[in-house]
Amino acid sequence: MKHTIYAGTYTSKTSQGIYTFDFQNGKLSNPQLFYSIKNPKYLCVNQNNIVSTVDFDEGSGVILMDHQRNVLDKFVFEHCTSCYITQKGNRLYTANYHEGTFSVLEIKDNHLTYLQTVHIKEHAGCHQVLFWKDLILIPCLFLDQVLFFDRDLHPAGSIDFKKGTGPRHGIFTKDQNYLYLVSELSNELFVISTTDWEIVSSISILPDGQTHKNDTAAIRMNKEETRLYISTRTMDILSVINIEDEQPQLIQTIDCGGKHPRDFILIEDYLLCANRLSDSVCSFEIKKDGTVGNLVSEITVPECVCLDTP
Repeated sequence: MKHTIYAGTYTSKTSQGIYTFDFQNGKLSNPQLFYSIKNPKYLCVNQNNIVSTVDFDEGSGVILMDHQRNVLDKFVFEHCTSCYITQKGNRLYTANYHEGTFSVLEIKDNHLTYLQTVHIKEHAGCHQVLFWKDLILIPCLFLDQVLFFDRDLHPAGSIDFKKGTGPRHGIFTKDQNYLYLVSELSNELFVISTTDWEIVSSISILPDGQTHKNDTAAIRMNKEETRLYISTRTMDILSVINIEDEQPQLIQTIDCGGKHPRDFILIEDYLLCANRLSDSVCSFEIKKDGTVGNLVSEITVPECVCLDTP
């Protein structure tokens, strides 16, 4: 099956904005500029629309587009670009790393309505927005906490980590009984039970049990929920974790095919990795045992830091 992949980028050097490319049977092809705009750092794509955090001349905010490159709406509400955006129902949620905030907007009839910004703390390092039942979870890298907020955006507790951990991104199991969370600063994977929000176990995701090398980034889970995949930019590697047993186990670390693997996605039996500093996207086969196999294809996408597909 042929897929269209959307790529978010930094536009500090050669990138001009949002790019697209084709993916089929492991092969990457036809990279092209989709829309020229400044710093579309993170994208959220579905069948109907594309939303992205971006910079405008008058400030930073969110742009709403369709797949024909038409801008449906935009809204400016912050001083610097949020690093993350996700959609739940008709609502958009952004996390702002520098300003220490998360914000909520609404999409209705192809228009954006700004609802609210919650200020946590300047430079809190807010990096993601997660949902568990009626709770909103915000990993705050520099606070070493994942903060909880209720449906009315009031504080509702936290998960606390050791100083210097730097919680960044997480993913829930389908039954939402466990949260797997990766830390940017200590390069660890944490298994957290949602029954009591206690840390059940943790392991290093680097070779030889190394920690505190910094710059661990994205985490993804396969559909069978047997493997986790994690990228670390400092070492330019992808790590594969076996989660079939109660105690997770690091079973592989492999070169990412470039430099600075900020993000990656899983499609069919392949892993597509965005390598910002080498201006490349690479596709790797995923073998039957869940480990990452050979590099299949590579294309040039300047300063790519985010990948998504409908």
